[in-house]
Amino acid sequence: MELDLGEIRKDIDKIDVQLLELFKQRMQLTGDVARYKAANNMVVFQGDREKAILDRVKQDSPEDLKKSAAFLFMNIMDISKCAQASDITPDKPIPHLTLVMDKPSVAVQGTEGAYGHAAYNNLFTNGNASFYASFAEVFEAVENGDVDYGILPIENSTAGEVTVNMELLEKHHVYINRTTKVECAHVLAAKHGVKEEDIKILFGHEQAIRQCEKYIESRGDLTVIPYHNNASAALMVSENPSSELGCICSEECAEMHGLDIVHKGIATDPNNATRFICISKQLEVYSGAENIAVSLSIPNIAGSLYRMLTKFAVNGINMTKIQSKPLPVDIRLKYPDDHMFYIEFPGNINDSATRKLLKNFETEYNYFKFHGNF
Repeated sequence: MELDLGEIRKDIDKIDVQLLELFKQRMQLTGDVARYKAANNMVVFQGDREKAILDRVKQDSPEDLKKSAAFLFMNIMDISKCAQASDITPDKPIPHLTLVMDKPSVAVQGTEGAYGHAAYNNLFTNGNASFYASFAEVFEAVENGDVDYGILPIENSTAGEVTVNMELLEKHHVYINRTTKVECAHVLAAKHGVKEEDIKILFGHEQAIRQCEKYIESRGDLTVIPYHNNASAALMVSENPSSELGCICSEECAEMHGLDIVHKGIATDPNNATRFICISKQLEVYSGAENIAVSLSIPNIAGSLYRMLTKFAVNGINMTKIQSKPLPVDIRLKYPDDHMFYIEFPGNINDSATRKLLKNFETEYNYFKFHGNF
């Protein structure tokens, strides 16, 4: 008998109609379950109940469909749990400040003329900048209340995330309130009169070095030495009598320290840029905030990442960034098999659905940290 694709598809369509009707009935019953759980102070996730359903589904399925059937029902239950969580989760406002402080004190890593200083200028018109030697000191100054805000690089378009700051963000009790991008048009700078071929030793921040790898590789005779900050490297080169030293910095920084620009545009990517965050001790959410950042851990179980992503899909939320990260030491000791992710997604804490999603994350996962709304 010759198969008729059209007739087969008609049969599939009939089954899909039945499936949809059954799905609607199941979701209605899910709502009844949510109301019962709310009335009896029960949590949404019932592990034993879920396991029993999945075991039954696999037992009733033919061998070649056991895994697929379990996966299908796992998805249905995840969708049900999202609906239940929305119904059962109390919707409480998240306290926050709404205005940037007037004439604030701001901690910036590096020195005047560094890219961090440019980020500060992008965000503040009446602030008072203080320069710190390390990123950790900026975090500490904000957390201790020594300054109102801190400016820190978080990721570069070429070199990726600034790992140390991603780790410090987990360690310290601070919030992101704004971000800004700074173009990093790196130049090779040296003392007045020094030629490019005379430069034998190159200084720059490790991120800047990574961003200029192609140029550095073309100069096989260079000794490259990481420095804690490009602007500090420029100052050091300007004060050192040697004519063999060069540094990576911005044009403005080179001019500030009286250096010649020996070679322009040495970044591998001509559109090289770094994103900076502004942090505060208290949660501050300003008008127009449209991005949320969180970190959370998921168990080392097959499908756990997919199930976490289902929460975003069901709520119609698109993630703009997801990055795997090491767990903080204290959490890793307690949950050694968990995996942590840093996630950014569109949202505002003034939205009820967003607040409920955050609360759902907080109650379901072993580790959860809300980094801010910006």
